[in-house]
Amino acid sequence: MDLNKNIKIGKYEINILDTLAFLAIVITGILLRVFLFSYESLDYIEFLDNWTSVLGREGFSALKDGWYNYTGIYMYILFVIGKLPISNLVGIKVVSLIFDFLLAIAVAKAAKVLRENINPLIPFSVVWFLPTIVANSAMWGQCDSIYCFFLIVSFIYILKDDSFKTMLFFSIAFALKLQSIFLVPVIALLFLLKKIRFRDLFLVPLVYIISIIPMWLAGRPFLECLLIYGTQSTGKTSGISINYPNIYYLLMNDCYVDLYHGPAMMFTVAALLVIMYFVLKRCYEKGINNQIILQTALLSSSLMVFFLPNMHERYAYLVDILAILYAFSVPKKYHIPVIKVMISFIAYQTYFLYGSYFSYEVLAILGIYLIFDNTVTLLKTLKSPALDNSNN
Repeated sequence: MDLNKNIKIGKYEINILDTLAFLAIVITGILLRVFLFSYESLDYIEFLDNWTSVLGREGFSALKDGWYNYTGIYMYILFVIGKLPISNLVGIKVVSLIFDFLLAIAVAKAAKVLRENINPLIPFSVVWFLPTIVANSAMWGQCDSIYCFFLIVSFIYILKDDSFKTMLFFSIAFALKLQSIFLVPVIALLFLLKKIRFRDLFLVPLVYIISIIPMWLAGRPFLECLLIYGTQSTGKTSGISINYPNIYYLLMNDCYVDLYHGPAMMFTVAALLVIMYFVLKRCYEKGINNQIILQTALLSSSLMVFFLPNMHERYAYLVDILAILYAFSVPKKYHIPVIKVMISFIAYQTYFLYGSYFSYEVLAILGIYLIFDNTVTLLKTLKSPALDNSNN
């Protein structure tokens, strides 16, 4: 029986082998996650379970008090879960599983835009089975796949030069998670190159304000709703980095914790400005292409995770995804996401095991290597005499 043939279903033509492979991969990925569903992380026990139970028991009006520090959109999701006849644990993880699936589709679409001849099933499978993504949703019960899905959709529209949809989906991501700012340097670059319209920037505050209206109507003060991200970074920490293996583990992470916060942010801004200068100068002269956009996005987000203070174990979620796209679009760079995801996954295990079991200094040195490699590749791309796929 020849499975490698196309059949028509209505207006659509599908390949039987590709379809069967896709279904097998999806089902296997679901089962993989279901086997991990019983694990209860500390974040789930201390926060997510309690929040969902309160909303389920007291209703939407419970949002009037400041006992939570997640954004409105995710709290509305928890409210729905709390009202369903299922356990909080399953409900929370099923939502993340759904967005794992949507994220894998979005990455496959982005890879196809970057490299037309690629089989989208390959990047889909890589993301669907990526250890950090599986652990983040199925074990940790976290929601990083939700905001990252909207960021990757925004990135697809960046590649397609669609200003409105770029900012619309970025705005939704920002209303979900502050880590969406890791894509801001690329958006700023495109704005300066007149690829992002000024009026579309107003979607960010508009969508954010719309997202907080329900919890404001529930009774929480408007200013508290507006400044919810400020409540996520309060409190003392034992290190400049919060368990992500970045530069501060080479600089004695537990020393000068308060003193280094300001300089760390300024150094990161300075590094980003230098990169932006070289990219802008080249693009003003010869235009921009999708490779420059992707490589700049990866480098700028990597720099932010590596040099900003208060980076948690899972804050490199977007960087891992961009590294995968980078490997599919730049020849001979498949080792980059392997190293990147390994660093992130070891950081995850530090959380799960309540302590480090691998040298963070070694991981930090590997992080420096990745940034150096990305920088060299970007500079070579910028110096290239011809820009394929140019968006002049």
